[in-house]
Amino acid sequence: MAAKDAGTDSQKHFSLVVSELSKLSSLRDARNPLVIDGESLDMASVVAVAKHCVGAVLSGDILEKLGKSVRLLNERLRKGEIVYGINTGFGGSADTRCSPGEMHTLQRSLLQHLNCGVLPMPGGGSDTTSMSLKEEWVRAAILIRANSLARGHSAVRPKVIESLVTLLLYDVIPLVPLRGSISASGDLSPLSYIAGALEGNPDIPCWIGSQGSRALVSAPEALASIGLSPITFDPKEGLGLVNGTAVSCAVATLTLHSMHNLVLLSQLLTAMNVEAILGTSTSFAPFISAVRPHPGQSEVASIILSALSGSQLAEPLFEQHATSSHGLFQDRYSLRTAPQWLGPFIEDLLLAHRQLEVEMNSTTDNPLIDPSTGLIYHGGNFQAVSVTSAMEKSRLAAQAVGRMLFAQFTEMLNPATNRGLPPNLCADDPSTSFTMKGLDTAMASYISELSFLGNPVHNHVVSAEMGNQSVNSLALVSARYTDTAVEILTLMCATTLYAACQALDLRAMERKFAKELEDAFTNLILDQLDGGDLDDKTLASLSKTAISYILQEMPKTTTMDTKQRFGKILWGSLADLVQTVAEEELVVDLGTLVGFIDQAAEVTEALYDDVRQRYLFQDADVSDLLGRASRRLYRYVRHDLGVPMHRGVIDHPVSAPQLPLPGRNAAGNVIANGNLRHEEIIVNGQTHGSGETDGWRKRTIGHWVSVINGSIKSGKIMDVVVDILKEGSAA
Repeated sequence: MAAKDAGTDSQKHFSLVVSELSKLSSLRDARNPLVIDGESLDMASVVAVAKHCVGAVLSGDILEKLGKSVRLLNERLRKGEIVYGINTGFGGSADTRCSPGEMHTLQRSLLQHLNCGVLPMPGGGSDTTSMSLKEEWVRAAILIRANSLARGHSAVRPKVIESLVTLLLYDVIPLVPLRGSISASGDLSPLSYIAGALEGNPDIPCWIGSQGSRALVSAPEALASIGLSPITFDPKEGLGLVNGTAVSCAVATLTLHSMHNLVLLSQLLTAMNVEAILGTSTSFAPFISAVRPHPGQSEVASIILSALSGSQLAEPLFEQHATSSHGLFQDRYSLRTAPQWLGPFIEDLLLAHRQLEVEMNSTTDNPLIDPSTGLIYHGGNFQAVSVTSAMEKSRLAAQAVGRMLFAQFTEMLNPATNRGLPPNLCADDPSTSFTMKGLDTAMASYISELSFLGNPVHNHVVSAEMGNQSVNSLALVSARYTDTAVEILTLMCATTLYAACQALDLRAMERKFAKELEDAFTNLILDQLDGGDLDDKTLASLSKTAISYILQEMPKTTTMDTKQRFGKILWGSLADLVQTVAEEELVVDLGTLVGFIDQAAEVTEALYDDVRQRYLFQDADVSDLLGRASRRLYRYVRHDLGVPMHRGVIDHPVSAPQLPLPGRNAAGNVIANGNLRHEEIIVNGQTHGSGETDGWRKRTIGHWVSVINGSIKSGKIMDVVVDILKEGSAA
């Protein structure tokens, strides 16, 4: 049974998620119908049916058990016994009784009073998505309810369960109101719309048709389109369909699936941000977790350390900025304590996973029939607090991950904390370019909303239904808000990934400049020797001092435009140059030294402009400097998704004439196919313009973040994440 095996205490979070994603991929690709047996449903199966429209069939092995529970109930009723919800009223009205001839009417009456949700009306000013459950949620709910009924404790005929499965097979999905459930006696009202579709209620709309051409029709029309006839429910069948936790469990399962993915991605994003900020790997050293052996902390530290393997930007183990005589000695908390911050929450998510897999393989209605003894039990398995508990933990985890990413993001954009990156990660001059500043504000908006959503739902319970439901789980409400939280966290992950790629490109540009600086000064020396006043030894000494000073001051002057920046730096080097002259007993007069400074400033400024232009328009690629994980994610963003480095104001869509759209990559995103040159741009074999003309269709910053966001929401990026994790675990 999946619920018994899921997420043992010793199981690592990443291995559970990788296993689920692997199974999901197999189910999605094979397209074989899922076999419903009431025992073995798991998260991957729910996602396959809900998101990828994989069909389902009822196991033939359970038909006898289903028939036995129906026969047992009918025998009790023939003896005149009172059974709740079959010959009594419902909830606080259970003090009423009905005659045997009214039992079918009672089931219709149940659905009648529960079909009370509010759906959009034609011309009502709202679309179907704003007031109804997502189709994928309803698919998952149908699957989970069918699985629960298949356990044989509910006295629901196989015919009824098979009709539920047929809805999935043909993707006929009732339109279910978004609100109205307190998930106390189960999700009564939402499930009544699924039951109402089966009984052919003409006032319940259903989605039919293939994806991309869906249409809403009445339930009778929808049933007829797939060869089903409306069902008249026998005693207990209406109640059996609506009295359960399937809707809240469905929304929770799909939401937790996404949350699992984001938590794994956030660990790799943290590794990218360590590299972007020139942080240290030592924060994730095994010894630190070994002396505080929480399993979640150890796992996160191991993943991040493995992700940094091979990085030329992050400080290696035990070299914690040891050679730096200035600046913050340790990384700030958002990076340094990521394992301690995330670890407890992945432990919570493992528990949430177990809770939901138990729930989806449980009988959650009332009364319950034990076919092995013939006894009927009246209890409260419909109280969905286990689902609420899973969702409260997941939502709190989402807020924690978001808060960490927000801190990392703002640290990366701020020149006071980012160890030499330009303000707002602009590639051009900071006086007129504010590349990531809007995203900085957007991230503050996201985390503020996410933090509000992090508050608990379960403590807002009020007494309902004549005081009978004096405590109720609010599981569906909690699951819906957790879904919203996950959506916001997805935005934060996408924004962080976009910014991290930009920061890493800027690091590569910085390294390229530093690498070419010595050659530039060598050329300066040669020019001076041809007609200058200084000998080669003096020039070499002055150049060495100037280069050292330039590299030292570069991180401190990132807020300056290029034209002012290098003059300030070189003139600031005067004291160091004078000291070199004195220490090495060089013969240099002040006028000659001033001339050297002026020439050095010109050479350095020209080199920086040249390196920047070449990097932005010709050879932007930081891959060789990156650790194992960052390299894969960077290439995925830049090449697979076609999201380019942001080059500054020139990339504003109305800043210069547009080129024709240059085609699409395998992911369907517009990119320039060909070699980008500063002098000329080649797109699909055609040369376009020269000079500052750009070789790709300009897009807003939000557009590129949206491309990444779409990849995260669809789960496509998880193929890369899983490969990274598998490589790391095998290393």
